Amino acid sequence: MKKLIIGLTMILMSVNLSFAQESTTEQEIKELSKAKWQWMADKNVDKLETLFHNKSKFVHMSGTWNKDWELEIIETGSIWYKQADVHDVVVEVFDNTAVLWNRITLMAHVRGEDVSNEFTVTEIYKKEGNSWKLLDLTFSSVRDTHQIAPNANPEQIIKELSKAKWQWMADKNTDKLENLFHENSVFVHMGGSWGKDREIEIIRSGGIHYKKADIHEVSVNVIENTAILLNRISLLAEVGGNEVTNPFMVTEVYKQENGDWKLASLSFTKLLESE
Repeated sequence: MKKLIIGLTMILMSVNLSFAQESTTEQEIKELSKAKWQWMADKNVDKLETLFHNKSKFVHMSGTWNKDWELEIIETGSIWYKQADVHDVVVEVFDNTAVLWNRITLMAHVRGEDVSNEFTVTEIYKKEGNSWKLLDLTFSSVRDTHQIAPNANPEQIIKELSKAKWQWMADKNTDKLENLFHENSVFVHMGGSWGKDREIEIIRSGGIHYKKADIHEVSVNVIENTAILLNRISLLAEVGGNEVTNPFMVTEVYKQENGDWKLASLSFTKLLESE
């Protein structure tokens, strides 16, 4: 009995330690994201140079670019992120990858004018050594039957999986999507952000019918067991009984678990115009 009590005590201690570490990691990511907004406002490119991963991508309403271009834009003031008022923050940690979603009001200086916009911002961080690096920053403007070749490379697997996903969404194949979506996945739309269960229900009920996604460009960045896919699409959807077509840059984050890729995040960024 004494050994059993000692064993249970050790298990409880290890569980508490695990929760404490996870909580600490989430807080660390929140503080890092908060600091990042200040560094962007201060045009502190030295701090940002260290934070941004060398393969990082930045998805804006007007386009998508890499680390060097983003740093140049900040340093020259082409876009001056003057103030980000953060309203909500959610962090999910997957091993050495963290995804942060924050709803913000962003005051920026663009082309000589101050503009204020509401965004849900998706930030993806990767742990390298003892430091977290920003892999992806995606701005989403808000209003308040498939087989993968076993020998395909990871980039091709993710491209084919993403392509299949659009068809499953068009077909309202929630069984396939249920298996693809990570339990902690988040979906960022113009109308709001929500989790897996609500997205599945919206697709099943036809609340949003993703009728057809015409894919124009696709790029994939695979870093260990995390993949980030960017695709520029024209999406024909039926919403509230009306058909609408919009140009989007869609950011998809996949996490490999037990040999399978799971969709952890799907963010829609409406583009100013179709290219």
